[in-house]
Amino acid sequence: MFVNPKMFPLTIVLDGDSPKDKEMGDRLLSLYKKTLGINVLYEYLPENFTIPNDLSSPRRQKHAGYNQQQWSTFYMDRYFSDDVDIIGVLDSDSVFFAYLTLETFINSKGKIQVPHSFEGFFDHGDHVALKENSKIDIMCVDIFPMFYYRHSFSAVRNYIRNIWHVKTFDEAFVKFALFFPFSQFNILYKASIKLEPEHYEFIPYNSTKSHKISVASQIIYNRRVDYRSGCCLIHGLNCDDKSRKHKLDILSYNDCDTKWRN
Repeated sequence: MFVNPKMFPLTIVLDGDSPKDKEMGDRLLSLYKKTLGINVLYEYLPENFTIPNDLSSPRRQKHAGYNQQQWSTFYMDRYFSDDVDIIGVLDSDSVFFAYLTLETFINSKGKIQVPHSFEGFFDHGDHVALKENSKIDIMCVDIFPMFYYRHSFSAVRNYIRNIWHVKTFDEAFVKFALFFPFSQFNILYKASIKLEPEHYEFIPYNSTKSHKISVASQIIYNRRVDYRSGCCLIHGLNCDDKSRKHKLDILSYNDCDTKWRN
């Protein structure tokens, strides 16, 4: 509804070792291959590589399933051909609520705009992974998709491998994944802007003042300002942070009201 598949082709990466994922992949292709042109690919873990899995912890973020999707993000480049310049990554629980256009994430100089806050929830793990401290937090801004130049993924993997003095990125991941919390998106952006500053621009996120339009978000973070700045700006409506003005104009369809998240 909000994403033109001809401009932004959709690829879904599922667990190749999961029969249920295979079943879901077949179902998705049967439903949406012709209409949306989606592509479904499967991820297989390398031989002799085990995802960290601390089942003694009550935090799901330390379990293998969560850690695998963190690890997987660092390898998004391998699912696309060389002619793909930019890759946008979505968490599976992200919801689109406004139209995705090139102008929503890239500026006139070709730099990907990266909105950030200083909340610092992921400071500790990010610091461990990159061996340097930074209070900048991109994940807490909760704007999706997270866009990266394709070549940045391999550059970041090599950078982390080198600073950890190991042979492979996976060896480093197993070590820093023990230090929760960390965000793979933060790590990729922080390293990318250090390695390739000509391709990225950090911008402080302050609702509409940043001129950054939000088009998708995770609902778990309760970003009311994201919804309003995304929906209302993209529709040319004058909205603010404190009211629910235009709620029904935008978030309703066929007289069926869509729940507004508080």
